[in-house]
Parts: sequence; C-alpha cells; structure tokens
Amino acid sequence: MAWNTSVRIFFTAIFFSGFSALIYQLIWVRLLGLVFGVSSFAVATVVAVFLLGLGLGSYYFGRWSDKSGNPLKAYMLVEVCIAVFSFLSYLIINHLPLYKLLYEYSYNNLDFYGISLVRLLLSIFVLLPPVFFIGGTIPLISKYFLTSTETFGSNFSKIYYMNTLGAFAGALLTGFCLVKYLGVFLTLMVAISLNLIVAWLIYATKTPAKIIPQKDNVNAPHTYMLAILFVTGFISLSYEILWVRILSIFDLSTSEAFALIVSGFLLGFSLGSYFISRKIDIKKSPELFFSKICILTAISGAVVLYAFQRFESLNSALAGFLNINALTVSFAVAFIVSFIPATFMGILFPLGLKIYSNDVNKIGIKTGKIFFSNTLGCVTGSILTGFLLIPFVGMWNTTLLLVNLSLLVAAYMVFKNGQYAKKHFATLLLVFLMTNSLVLSDSKAFYKEIKGYDVIYYAEGLSGTVNAIEYKDYRGLFVDGQNVSGTDLVLQADSKMLAHLPLLISEEPQWAATVGYGTGATSYSMLTHGVHVDALEIEEKIIEAGPLFKKVNFNSYENDDLNIILDDARSYLDSVTDKYDVIVTDVTNLKYKRNPYLYTKEYFEIMQNALVEKGVAAAWLPIGGLSFDDLKILIRTFDKVYPHTTVWYFTQYPTHFITVIGTAEKTQINLAELAGKANKVIKDLKRVQVDNEYEIASMLLLGEEDVDTLVKGDKIHTDNFPVLEFSDMDDYNLVDLEANLDKLLQYQKEDLLKYFVGGPDEIIELELNIQKYTKNYRNFVRAYKQRIAQNVNRP
Repeated sequence: MAWNTSVRIFFTAIFFSGFSALIYQLIWVRLLGLVFGVSSFAVATVVAVFLLGLGLGSYYFGRWSDKSGNPLKAYMLVEVCIAVFSFLSYLIINHLPLYKLLYEYSYNNLDFYGISLVRLLLSIFVLLPPVFFIGGTIPLISKYFLTSTETFGSNFSKIYYMNTLGAFAGALLTGFCLVKYLGVFLTLMVAISLNLIVAWLIYATKTPAKIIPQKDNVNAPHTYMLAILFVTGFISLSYEILWVRILSIFDLSTSEAFALIVSGFLLGFSLGSYFISRKIDIKKSPELFFSKICILTAISGAVVLYAFQRFESLNSALAGFLNINALTVSFAVAFIVSFIPATFMGILFPLGLKIYSNDVNKIGIKTGKIFFSNTLGCVTGSILTGFLLIPFVGMWNTTLLLVNLSLLVAAYMVFKNGQYAKKHFATLLLVFLMTNSLVLSDSKAFYKEIKGYDVIYYAEGLSGTVNAIEYKDYRGLFVDGQNVSGTDLVLQADSKMLAHLPLLISEEPQWAATVGYGTGATSYSMLTHGVHVDALEIEEKIIEAGPLFKKVNFNSYENDDLNIILDDARSYLDSVTDKYDVIVTDVTNLKYKRNPYLYTKEYFEIMQNALVEKGVAAAWLPIGGLSFDDLKILIRTFDKVYPHTTVWYFTQYPTHFITVIGTAEKTQINLAELAGKANKVIKDLKRVQVDNEYEIASMLLLGEEDVDTLVKGDKIHTDNFPVLEFSDMDDYNLVDLEANLDKLLQYQKEDLLKYFVGGPDEIIELELNIQKYTKNYRNFVRAYKQRIAQNVNRP
C-alpha cells in the first residue's frame, strides 16, 4: 500500500528539504576549502562534484521512482540517507587522518594534474553520497505529487517554488545568522536535524493511498527540451559566477555579500516558478511563452551589465537620495541585480518540464532527466565561465555572449512552435540590436574609479580582477577593488617592515615564506637578508603586473632565490613537508573573500607546524577598518598559538598596520647583533627612513605581559566560529586608525627595555628612542582627537 500525507505537511517537508540543501552546499564549500584551499581549481572541483552529484541523483531516482509503488516512503528514506551520509562526510573531512594524508601525499609527490585528479576523487568520495540523495528528492516528490495531466505543470511549479524558497531561506540564514551564532558544526547539525524532521513528519502523518496505474510508454514528446534546459542551466550558473566576480570589485567580496547574491538568485527562481504556476496549465503556446521569457532574460542581463558599468555612480546617487549608508545601498543593489534576471530564469525550468513531459506518465524519470540535463548545464557553465570565458574573453563579452545565447534559445523556441509571428520576430531583432549595442561601449573593464588616477594595467584572472593605477610618481595595485600595495612611503613601510622585523629577530634564517606577492616589495626585502624566499600567491595576474612596480620590488620576480608559488597559501603550508625559519602573513582585508581563514587559530597552528623549532611567525594586522574588540580578538587568536607574542608598530611616520610576532621562546634581542644585521640591509631600511637599530627596536609597542593583559577574554577567531567574518559592517570601510592606536597605547605598561640586551650606553640610547616615538604616537592621537572635537562642535 502506498503512503499519502496532507498538502500542508508535504509542502513543509519540501521547504525544509530545500533549506537544508543550501546549508549543505555552503558548509561543504567551507569545509573542503579548508582542506583543498580556495584556489579557482579547488573551488571549481568542489562545486562541480556537488552539482554533478545532484544531477546523477535526480537521474537515478527519476528512473527508480517510476518502479516504486510508494514514492513518498522512498522520499522519507532518502531524507534519512541525506542526514546519515552528511554526518559521515563531516567526520571524514574533519576526523579521518587518512583522508588528509592522501591529499598531503599527492601534494608533495604529484604534479598539478595529479593533484587535481586526487582532489577530484577525494571530493567525489566525501561529497557524492549525500549529494546523490539530495538530487533524488525532486523526482520522488514529483512522482508522488504530480498525478493529473491537467494540473501537473502548475503543481510542479509549486513544488519548485517551495523548495527554492526553502533554499533561499537556507542561504540567507546561513550567510548571516547560523554560522555566526552557532558555528559551522552546529549549522551542519541544523541541516541534518531538518532532514530527520522531514522524515519523521512524513512517517507520523502517513495515510494509506491507492496506487495510480501508469502506462508503459516513457517517451516524452519534446526531447529537444533536454538540450534547451542544458543551455538555460549553463546561462544561470554563468551569470551567478559573473555577477559575484563583478560585484566583488565594489566592496562586495565579503561572505555576507556572497550570501546575499546567492539568496537573490534563489528568491528570483522561487518567485518566477510561483508566477508561472498560476498560468502554466492554461498557456495555449508554451513554446512561444518560453521564447518571450528568454527575451526578457536577455534584456535583464544586458540591463544588469549596463548598471555594473555605472555601479559606483548609481550607488552614490541612491545613497544620497535615500540618505542611507553607501555600503547598505551596495548590498541592496547586489541583491536586486541578482533577483530580477533570476525571476525570469525561475519561470523557464517548470515551463521546460511542462513542454518536455506533456503529461504525468512516467513523470519521475522525466523529471529526473530534465534535472540531470539542467544540472549538467550548470556544471559546464561554472567551469567554462570561470576557467575559459572570463580569463580569455573577459567579463563584459562573456555577459554579452550569455545574452545572445538567451536570444538564440528564444529564436529556436519560436521555430519549434511553428508560429511565425512577425511582431515576435521584430521584437527579437530589436532586442538583439539594442543589447549588442553594448559592444560599442568605450569601457569594458570593471574597477573602482579613483579620480585623477590613470589605469595602467587591467586583467581578469582566474581568482580575481587585477588593476594598477598611476598618478605622478605613485603607483598602486588593486585586486577586486582591494588596495594590495603601492609605492608611497606608508605602503612601502607596510611591505618592508613585515619582512625585516621577523628576519632581524630570527637567529640565523635560511628559508622564509611570505603569504601574498603583491607588488613584490616584501619578497625583495626578504631577499636582502640572503635567505631563500617562497612567495605564495593565488592570482597569476598579480605576478604579471610585477614589472610595473620595479621601484619597490627591484625585479625580485627574476631573483633565483625567489620561488613564486601559485596556490592557496593555507593549503600549501598545511600540505608541504618543507619547514621555514620565518613565515609572514600579509593579506588585504579581513573580510575579503576567504581572508578570514588566514587569521583563524587553526591557520596560525598551520603556520607553527610549518616552522622550524625556533621559527618566527609574523602577521600583518590592520588598525583601521575594525573595532578595537575585533582587533583584540585577532591578537588573542594569534597569542593562543604563540604564547610569546609581541606587538610592533612603525616609528618613523603613522601607518595603518601593526605586526604581531610569535616566537618559540621569550623575545630577547641583542642590540649589537641587531645592529650587525641591520647594517646588511640598511640600504633597504633607509628607503622607509629607518636609519639604525634603535629605531627598529623602538618599534616594539607591546611586550608579552602587555599582550597578556590585552587579550584577556574567551572569544577567538576559529574555523568553526569565524567571528571576524561577521564583525560589524559599519567598520568595513573605516579609515581612521587613531582610535585603536590610542587604546593600544593604554596597554603599554611594561618596561620594554627588558626585551633588549646591550651596554649601558646602548640601553640609554634605546630608552630615549622609545620615549621619543611613544611621544610621537601620543601626539598623533591627540591631534586626531582635537580634529574630531572641532568637527563635532562645528555648527
């Protein structure tokens, strides 16, 4: 006897099923990113396996559902299997040493293609089982719910609408709330619990139902729709990748922004399917309607492209008109530009099923086939757009290619309809001409414009968009709108002292690593110490821009002692067997993409494990752009791994960063030895106005005891609880650093002279320097406070 349940319970189950599916997708990308890294190839492998698993599951269970006499019971069991295999996948990723050892072995013994193959096989091993069952949910519920040919189009649209609405809620809550307040593991357990709740709801409310006999004929009348839905899947995923890439340039590269863009897509899909559910069964010519929606999809894609070209001016105008924070407006615009085209694409999938299937006979296998075809298109779109179209064609031309692909589908559907309406073809031709007029645009590049600066380099790479700007003698390097480095004194001090400080403290360094190549200034300064340097860089186009910054890197990229490694830094340090004397981490922004995972406790432990016994670890930390509480969390997290932690700040002029340095033993610096080491690199030090060992030693801002007082508290930044990823967005674009510097100075209670060894005259000279620069710090802060007070009191 088959099972039945109430419509309310059924749709509740579908909603929760979609909710949990998006949690899984976002969490698995996080978890596997920590193992495989976040290079383009690694992320593409995980996403491709996820989507392919959905497609294979839908195809298999589509065929199987038509042989099952109880699809609702099968759906219940599938939900249980999703929960079980998802939990097993988590255990494998996080607690199965063999899994990580296999990856580490391949990393150290195979070439790029061998590593990529192992990464693919391991992803299949851990992801395919749960995702395979997730892919089986829609064919099974379609087989259960779609029983009438007269209403199966609208009923499927309702299924798709409710499932995608759940996915929207899952993406939004995971991105903004669940991981933030529950952590990664408990968020995963929420998804697992939802699967089990769905299974329990169905079992607890089941009632007997009659089996509806089916015809043996399985052929669908319009098999060409499989190819059409492959193309629409290709278009939808390509748009998602494109828009995430483009919007990341305009300060929308945070995890919250990504969640918002994905949520915009999912809500659009949901509302589009809801709209078509009310009309799909009464459309006399669904092919012609499909064509019209494809035209609207093309128009919306072109409009979004036009808006992206004017994103900054549009954002500023809206922020001024609405009197709202510019970043808030950016988030809203990002959501809208994702939502509107997705609404049209959400209409296409249910409509495509209606055209393909024609009736409910063998609806399980029909649904499975179209899901498989559409998902295969998504996989192809993800890979081709990320690895071929964007790097070789460009984001602008790729968008126009997708627009024309939608118009091509629209023309084909008119042809298949057999009704050659002149008005429709005239509309198609007009839209083609209007959208392709964007080819004539003067600018096809996407970057943040800075008034008065000329763009001297622009490239769209696999992992990010790189551009270099110039004004008079200054040059700056940007990646996805983030200022990586430049040639002015402040940015040179940033790059150079991050190299010099830990290498001067290290006893006899031979091998050093820097996370991030940037302009190459840090790598060059490291090389002046006579060490071999590994520069870990994720985007090749940054290296390509290196010759533009000879003023600060002095052709370091050509030095035989520099090895530039194009890979994810965390994955590399965690996998290779090499040990370093010094490792420095220097990233652009704590919220930019996956940068927060280069500041977790687990990452600092990876750094520690990659160091020799007496190795020195150093990390660049921003003073501005975050609250003082977040700054304390950063230092506290570092100090949890390196109990001998000191904080350093540049002395010669105000800068926007501090350097935290961790050593295996208590820091004790011999001033005479420091002088000898400094003399060897004095030419480079003088480029940032550092003249002697006393100025270097005076950069010590907080000793170990001061740090211990500063970091009292429990909250730290971890892989499971990435608290800094969700820190206050109001501080994201904050440029003032004086407030946090003032608070750091308030913790300066320790006698810093005890960290140095030298003769009486040397100690006296150092004491005078420390007093001088501490006074300079305080005067700098005092001037800032006076300026703020004047602005507050100004009428």
